[in-house]
Amino acid sequence: MKVRIKDIADRAGVSAGTVDRVIHNRGEVSEKTRKRVIGILKEQHYEPDILARTLASRHPLKVAVLIPFHTPENWFWKKPLSGIYDACSELNHFKIEVREFLYDQFAKGDFIEKADEGLNYLPDAVIAAPVYFQETTEFFSRCSESGIHFISVNSNIDHPGQLTYVGQDSRSSGRVAAQLIDFGVLKDSRILVVSIAMDKDNYSHILRREEGFREFWGRNNKASGMEIINLSIAKDSYPYIRRALTETFHKYDSIAGIFVTNSRVYQVAKYLQNTSREDICLVGYDLINPNIKYLNSGTIDFLISQKPHEQGYKALVTVFNKLKMNKQPSPEQLIPIDIICKENLCCYQV
Repeated sequence: MKVRIKDIADRAGVSAGTVDRVIHNRGEVSEKTRKRVIGILKEQHYEPDILARTLASRHPLKVAVLIPFHTPENWFWKKPLSGIYDACSELNHFKIEVREFLYDQFAKGDFIEKADEGLNYLPDAVIAAPVYFQETTEFFSRCSESGIHFISVNSNIDHPGQLTYVGQDSRSSGRVAAQLIDFGVLKDSRILVVSIAMDKDNYSHILRREEGFREFWGRNNKASGMEIINLSIAKDSYPYIRRALTETFHKYDSIAGIFVTNSRVYQVAKYLQNTSREDICLVGYDLINPNIKYLNSGTIDFLISQKPHEQGYKALVTVFNKLKMNKQPSPEQLIPIDIICKENLCCYQV
């Protein structure tokens, strides 16, 4: 039988209101009465009905989502949103209000504008994908000053006030990418690291992937004859990417492997296919439709899945558990580093 507040009150010889004040630590109760009630609560293993209390709440849980918008050239950001809304569907008995503040990840001013709009919404919590490091750090500090809980997904900027981080260990995933390329290239080869991002130095997860990639070669006997070339491309358009790659291939021959540090690997795959260079070992990120096409054709050898849907899902559930169920999350919720190739693709498609 579930122990009720009335049962505790009867045993303690006090009113139900007094027991409620002791449980929630509000109102004036004598120290003697408080100790007697707490003793009976422990003796009866009383657990408050958080679920009923949450359902009865008149105030919705307001969550602001600050992530880049998705485009035909970048489908990645569609998936965290779907994860967030799937979590909301599972929690549909509760009052959760999600509002999107989607920004252009190639326009710093747009991020700042959407961040301001997010704060003006007066949310209880923010789920944000950091792209611009300094600006996101400042935004998170403003959230902290306003008493707004915040979670970072996909990229961890290690803000001291964040509720948790949901995503991969970027440095580890860079080491995994290096090992995959190591399997596919011979000694004394050139390896190209391609980062398609405006102002790459602001993208902490890309920098950490590159660091992990180089760490692997630094510990590898094969590395003495390897040359690693970095190519940063600031625009997410195929003509611009094609021109940058063409210039690089004219400058360097014998490129045997390419590591693309984000989900735009399909842009590089398109170039390799159009220029009959499909024998180059190509590794990148994320199981999105444009990438699947080139994985099936064999132009992309491996994809590292960041599970963006799971990131969004876990972030929303974490917000709910903290604000409605009073459950404290761990500082990091790391997503497994899954390696997908043509042969196991069917296991990941639904």
